[in-house]
Amino acid sequence: MDNWRQNNQRRFVLDNGSYQIRYGNDVQKHKQLNLIAHLKKTGQMIYEFDSLFDESQVMTYYKPHVRGVLVDFDKQINIWDKFLNPKLLKDCSITYPFQPFTPDQVVNKLFDVMFEYYNVDAFCPINTQKMLYYNVLAREGVPRKQFTYIIDSSHSATYLVPIFDGEIMYSGLRRIDIGGRLLTNQLKDNISFKQFDLKNYFLLSSKIKELLCFVSMNYFQDMKKPKNHFRKYYILPDFEIRREGYAVDLLNVGFLDEKLTLDKERITIPEILFRPTEIGLAQKGPTETFFDSLSTIHKDIQGYFAENIYISGGNSFFSSFYDRISNEIRQNCSVDWNVNLTHLDDIDSVFQGSLHFNRSTEFQNACFTKAEYQEKGFENIKQYII
Repeated sequence: MDNWRQNNQRRFVLDNGSYQIRYGNDVQKHKQLNLIAHLKKTGQMIYEFDSLFDESQVMTYYKPHVRGVLVDFDKQINIWDKFLNPKLLKDCSITYPFQPFTPDQVVNKLFDVMFEYYNVDAFCPINTQKMLYYNVLAREGVPRKQFTYIIDSSHSATYLVPIFDGEIMYSGLRRIDIGGRLLTNQLKDNISFKQFDLKNYFLLSSKIKELLCFVSMNYFQDMKKPKNHFRKYYILPDFEIRREGYAVDLLNVGFLDEKLTLDKERITIPEILFRPTEIGLAQKGPTETFFDSLSTIHKDIQGYFAENIYISGGNSFFSSFYDRISNEIRQNCSVDWNVNLTHLDDIDSVFQGSLHFNRSTEFQNACFTKAEYQEKGFENIKQYII
């Protein structure tokens, strides 16, 4: 019988990010935002967002994730039902990347949902950063790397993960509780306090952040620059004529459209990633956390990890993010280290790495079948989850 063991096209990936979902296999892919919106005026629920024009009405957002952990399975299943079909998954497997520190109760619930509700034959929950490791292997065309260090700054948090010979070194794994969602909320609150009320416009605020914000290479010096030095305008979308918003440097004479003006907010928002104390969080930035993580590793091999640093995640696409973190690490490391950083510049790096993992010889041994789960239960198989 043709099933996931013989046919790679029956091996699906469900990269269920707290901001965006990517689902598919080698020949198909589905992508959508991982949230539900409730229109206050009509009571309609929106599960798929084609553009910012969905925000033309006041809405309340609901997210299945809290700080990167899936906690509301009812809402999540409502979203998954739009593209997952239990009838088509009977002889299929699903690879599910999950973030470190995910509670066992959540993973156990995932097993129940996948086997009992979606009727998959095999389920493989596996660490997100390990899937980034497989992305590295695919990019470099190698079967294995002995030393790999992942800095993954995503929607809910930033993770720093040393990987030795394909296995995560959990003693050096670190999490910083700052991600893209916090930055978007900070910018949204800032704009709402000073200019327009954007509290109900999360998607619009996120787009403004992505278009206008960038990482400063010398934050304290830039903050001393005169007012309006970094000024740019964002022309708000016009929902009546269905025109999207856009950024401009200068305004034409007689310009009438509603606009936002951003100046030093363009650098103070991303700076939170590097200096969490700016908003009162008692946590270290990524560079300090990187060296704290390396301190748990034997000093004779720390330099090898510094030679193989890979930066990933949505926040890594901020202009100058790579340059800033690269400079800081080089300035603070030993002169004997040959520091090398690589940007995994595909926004779908986890998904692509998972597809590569699905094609590997390790995949089948990492899967749990429905029969195994029903026979042994979660307590007897969780020790094998990687």
